[in-house]
Amino acid sequence: MNTEKRMGIDTRNFYFILGTLLLGFLITLLPFPSTFSPKAVIMVAITFISAVFWITECVPIALTGLVVILLQAVTGIQGISTGLRHIANPVNSIIFAGYIMATALSKYKLDRRISLHIVAAMGERTDMLFLGVMAATAFLSMWISNSASAAIMMPIALGIVHMTEHEPGKSNLGKIMMIGIAYAANIGGMGTPAGTPASSITIALIRDLTKHEIKFLDWCLHAVPMVILFVPLGWFILLTLYPPETKRIEGGTAGVKKELSQLGPLTGVQKKVLILFLLAILLWISDSFFPLLPGWLYIASVAIALLFVMPRIGVVSWQEAAPEIGWDIFILVGGGLALGSGLNETGVIKIIAESLAVGLKGMGIYLVAGVIALITSLSITVFSSLTATATTFVPVTVGLALALEFNPIPLGIMAGLASCCAFMLPANTPPNAIVYKSGYFKSYEMAKSGILFNLGTAILLAIVFGVVWLS
Repeated sequence: MNTEKRMGIDTRNFYFILGTLLLGFLITLLPFPSTFSPKAVIMVAITFISAVFWITECVPIALTGLVVILLQAVTGIQGISTGLRHIANPVNSIIFAGYIMATALSKYKLDRRISLHIVAAMGERTDMLFLGVMAATAFLSMWISNSASAAIMMPIALGIVHMTEHEPGKSNLGKIMMIGIAYAANIGGMGTPAGTPASSITIALIRDLTKHEIKFLDWCLHAVPMVILFVPLGWFILLTLYPPETKRIEGGTAGVKKELSQLGPLTGVQKKVLILFLLAILLWISDSFFPLLPGWLYIASVAIALLFVMPRIGVVSWQEAAPEIGWDIFILVGGGLALGSGLNETGVIKIIAESLAVGLKGMGIYLVAGVIALITSLSITVFSSLTATATTFVPVTVGLALALEFNPIPLGIMAGLASCCAFMLPANTPPNAIVYKSGYFKSYEMAKSGILFNLGTAILLAIVFGVVWLS
């Protein structure tokens, strides 16, 4: 029975995929404006197919990247060698190094130790403990995957909630803790190029479209201030909408400190991991201070990965690290870059950007930036993938900036940051889904706070990027 049911679902998926491909073909038969070349029309159809696949997940999200590369090859948009080369794009070295570092931090429980120290420093006031949980989650997420950060912080937060003896579904404290962890994990990921693939793919797309190389520290200077602003904003919105039942949690920090004491003092190997972690950061940011080799960010990323796994020097074995690496992410990023490259080379981005520019011309930079940020962040609800959202909106934003004669670099970065603002639904990102399983909140409760948060982050992005980076 189960087999038949699974086969039925697979059959429906198969026909849905065929139907989508047929619709894509029919799109190429539509009368397009003369500005669209035949290849541009084909690229529009490929974009439609990939968007449907990403939204519905009828094909695994990562494999949609291979679908893009294959369709571009058979239609003559890009050769198969060029398409597959995107999977080996240097930007994937940052993601690779991030996975290796996360494995080391997790193996020696340093990620948990760091988060417990941050929470323990916040005292027993409920609002400050909650802020500590969000801050710790965001900091971890800057260096390890968003989902790993949420998974680490959820039991710590639940331990605090259980001290109040509130039940799942009936506790505002549990509600804000769980939603806050999801929000902070998504926010923290935008802080560094290593935090989430959406950041890395934004860097790669901007480089491909503008020939401008964004350095590690350059990204952080744009992104970390937004993390610092977004965390308190999310904290304030959640506290306002869902006031916790108690003002103080007696023994809250005591419980956290007890967990810390159980971890014991730092061992020699843990100190070695921390030294390697700090060395990795120094390697990543060093080209902002010294003239180093071209592509230093990627050279440093490969060196960092090797440092962590090399015999005698490293702290984890390859056998330990390999299963923890999200290999499918590299295909997803490669497919996204192939899509962006195809849209650019066939002139689709330029056509769309020039059309949008007609309607937006004369608008102030703040309004343009705000519209881009809000539309991008709300679109995550449709795509349910930060990387797919960045792949779709960063190229269009860069093209629009060029058409409006704005600096495309900060606007492109802003679109990349907005693509990380997944605050609406549990299905939008893995961190949202992880905390939803706790049972402490309903989908509509996350959506209620998410709408306000998306609006607030769009306004902040527009103001900060308008004042600091675009003026």
